[in-house]
Amino acid sequence: MKKRSIVVTGGTGYVGRELVRQLAETDRCSLHVLDNCASGDHRLEQMRRESFELHRCDIRDTAAVRQVMRAVVPEIIFHLAAVHYIPACEAAPADAVSINVAGTVNLLDTAPPQSRFVFASSAAVYRPSAAPHVESDKALGPMDIYGHTKLQGENFVRYYHAQRRLRAVIVRLFNVVGPGETNPHLVPAIVKQLSAGVTRVELGNLFPRRDYIDVGDAAQGFRLLADVDTSPDELLISNLGTGVTHSVEEVVSLIGVAAGTKLEIHQDRARMRAVDRPMLRASTERLRVLTDWVPETTLAASLAATWAARFADGWA
Repeated sequence: MKKRSIVVTGGTGYVGRELVRQLAETDRCSLHVLDNCASGDHRLEQMRRESFELHRCDIRDTAAVRQVMRAVVPEIIFHLAAVHYIPACEAAPADAVSINVAGTVNLLDTAPPQSRFVFASSAAVYRPSAAPHVESDKALGPMDIYGHTKLQGENFVRYYHAQRRLRAVIVRLFNVVGPGETNPHLVPAIVKQLSAGVTRVELGNLFPRRDYIDVGDAAQGFRLLADVDTSPDELLISNLGTGVTHSVEEVVSLIGVAAGTKLEIHQDRARMRAVDRPMLRASTERLRVLTDWVPETTLAASLAATWAARFADGWA
């Protein structure tokens, strides 16, 4: 049986690295990672280098991306490369637009006609709501730079799907947790302080409730959605979350349990985001219908694994 060719952009990143690991272990494929390795070469050292071919380039480099696509001719393109950290997007919006939008257009424009393009979008494309977010155009309304870049990326996916009949999947990913994080989000911030011997953790906004999905479940969800059988005329859009939310206090408490200590929270105004939504919760009905699967790893298990991996991940 011929191996199918798969490209993962951002394959040394957070979800990307786990996706590459799962594909290498479970899928008979010729696996290619397209990444500028901005997260550091140390992440490559933690991967099975013999399981994939690395193409070290920036997704904004049109000539380099075209060269990779012509050489590899992928059947599936998992596009995960992006600037994900919201404070970084707010601090340098032009960079966020360049990478998250122009980089996506480069990949779409060079994708082989028969390939399937799996775009990692985000729950940040939705407008604030206390109800579970359903995959509806009426629910869209980003409130930060990152969300706007992801929605623009979705719009270009729609355009190339309509104009070139590119087979496409848009995956709206919710908050990922678990080992391997590359940005100082809430969980790494807590782990870093606790690892330094602090039990009074300094945090920013305390009101948000988030839908946390384990990194292993997130990677599995991408794989399952990529393999959903659809017609060339069908654009697939699905959330990827758990449908359950947790507060900041719950996250802190569970990390404390994993570390065997009780933590105290202190709100630091310097850490508070000016733009932050109170609730993010996925409707998982479409995900279940499409894949007959829902994420399985509990938040407690995911945070325990994060704490255990704190040294390897550089948060201790």
